[in-house]
Amino acid sequence: MAAFGGATAFAFGSYLLPPGAFGSEAGGEGVRLLLSDVPVGTAKMFRYQGKPSIAVRVNEKTVRALSAVCTHLGCLVKWDGSKQQLICPCHVAAFDVNGNVVGGPAPRPLQSLSVKIVQDEIIIGEA
Repeated sequence: MAAFGGATAFAFGSYLLPPGAFGSEAGGEGVRLLLSDVPVGTAKMFRYQGKPSIAVRVNEKTVRALSAVCTHLGCLVKWDGSKQQLICPCHVAAFDVNGNVVGGPAPRPLQSLSVKIVQDEIIIGEA
């Protein structure tokens, strides 16, 4: 019975997070994304230290990187460009580009990741 539950959970998780759904994979080191892959006003999913994360391009010189895991029940947030917010599709929690809660049941902000732009790259998580 436990094997069936584990197999079912793995299959369901694989469906929700298929390989290649995220821009880059990284272990303990930083993640590098091309600046051109995240136009102003858009977002890109990636993995940082094995966890779903999202980079939001606020303007030409500003990118925010955050955990994509909603602090309410752990669903993955999605970028809503028309509202300029991250929205959790499970219970409609809403976060601003800095990860602050602006609506819904989320109890705390999204975790923020360090970001710097160097030439044509967005570098996340490197000192």
